[in-house]
This record gives sequence, structure tokens and C-alpha cells, in this order.
Amino acid sequence: MAGTSDSPRLIINADDFGLSEGINQGIIEAFAAGVLRSTSIMVGMPAFADAVRRARAAGEALGVGLHFALTAGRPLTRAPSLVVPETGDFVSLPRLIRRALRGRVNSREVADECSAQIAQAREAGVELTHLDGHHHVHILPGIRESVRRVVHAERIPAIRRPREQLLGVPAWHRRLPERLLIRVLAKDMNPERWGVRMTSHFVGSTLVGASHFEAWLLRVLGWLPPGTTELMVHPGYVPGVLPGADPYTTRREVELRALTSSAVRKRLNSGSVHLIHFGQLPNVAPAS
Repeated sequence: MAGTSDSPRLIINADDFGLSEGINQGIIEAFAAGVLRSTSIMVGMPAFADAVRRARAAGEALGVGLHFALTAGRPLTRAPSLVVPETGDFVSLPRLIRRALRGRVNSREVADECSAQIAQAREAGVELTHLDGHHHVHILPGIRESVRRVVHAERIPAIRRPREQLLGVPAWHRRLPERLLIRVLAKDMNPERWGVRMTSHFVGSTLVGASHFEAWLLRVLGWLPPGTTELMVHPGYVPGVLPGADPYTTRREVELRALTSSAVRKRLNSGSVHLIHFGQLPNVAPAS
């Protein structure tokens, strides 16, 4: 049953599409089960071509954005300030954060790399509905402004605003220092300044790696406020090591099982929630 016109709107977005074939499979299984309609793709990853093929098969019902990566794989452009000199690989997230805070990230290199990743996705036939950042790199100082300019110039319709409410959300006590930092870094993100659409609310950081993921997920679905909320998830199958040595592995299958459980599907089909993707996002007022 579709949500009514006054139901809270929900974008369940699966990150890391293209990182591995097992992750791609999990995301498409969740899409086929009717529990998500949005994902974000990583170009230059081993399973990028597989993700493009699966997205094409899914059709317009699946919205696909760019998962802008600066901490996994290698750049498509020459970007000395973003890589490990000895290998040419992107630096790790901690190292990128240190460089960004010290003003050692070249803004022109960020803009060129963002543009190149957008171009590669589009050249593969992906009509991008939005942009978000792997590890939220799009909100880091020294990076954020470059991404804003590129998103505007490339006419990307929407962008993730990961300002998760600190108190009052389910599992509010989890990952508080990280969530506070992300909220501070994203404080100046608003649709008027960026010239793109954003959701009213964001949730998902509280759930990453959570025990009893399904129970917390059901609480989130019962908590949704008026307006549009993005719920960030990471479903998939991970039989081996992921590119960039991504540490989030076995919990992805836990997320997939929870998303496709009968209880979650029943809640999403109850009419109390209206599922959409970023391409269907209305203009919204700035979030609190």
C-alpha cells in the first residue's frame, strides 16, 4: 500500500553501490523486496560495471546518485593532495581529515575529481538523482565548497545533508561524538545556498553496526517526523576483503536481513510511510 499524501516521506538510500558484487546483489535484493528505492554508486570500483548493469535492469524506479569517494580506490584525475605518493591510492579517512583541517587539500583537485566522477557515471548511462559522500567526505572543510560549486554547475538535483538529530531519535546514545562532529560540519548546508534539494531530516549513523538492527530500524520507521527523511543503510554480502580495506563487512548482511524482514516490509507497506527516491524529492524548508 502506498503512503497517503500526508504520510512522512522516506528515502532509504543504500550506500556503496559498485564497491563489490556482493554489495550490489544485496542492494538489488532490497530494491526487489520493495524496501528501498535509492542507492549511490561508486565509480572506479571493481564492481562499478556490474552496478551499472543492475541499475539499468532496475529502471527508473531505482534512483541512483553518486557516492563521491576520496578514501577508497584511486582518483580519476591528477590529485597529489588527495593520494598516498608511494601508491597513488586515495589517503585514508583519518589522513584526509588531517589534511583538510590543516588546509592541505587542493580545492581545484577536489573539484576536478568530483566532476570526473560525475562524468564517468553519466557516460555509463547513469542519470544521477543526487550526490553524497563516502564517509561523508563531501562535508569536510576544504572539500565542501568545491563540491557545492560542482553540484551546482553539473545540475545535480539533490545532495545528502547528514545533520542527524542528536537527541530524541531511536538509538540516540550511539556514536554521539561522531554524529556531533558531522552535524557541526554540515551546519551551513541549506537548499538556498547550495541551490539543490535536500531532505528535511537524516537518520542512519545511529544504526551503523548496531546490535538488534531490525528492532532499531522498526523504531526509526515509527519515529519519522513530517517532511522527508533520508535513512542511510549499507546492505550487502561481503565474503572477503573490500576495496580500501573498508571495515564494515559482516554487518552489511545483518542490515540486509533486517531490511527485507517481514516486519519491516509490513511497516513500509502499511500506508504510514511514503517511499520515494531523491529524484522525487520536493523542495523543502531548512532543517532544524
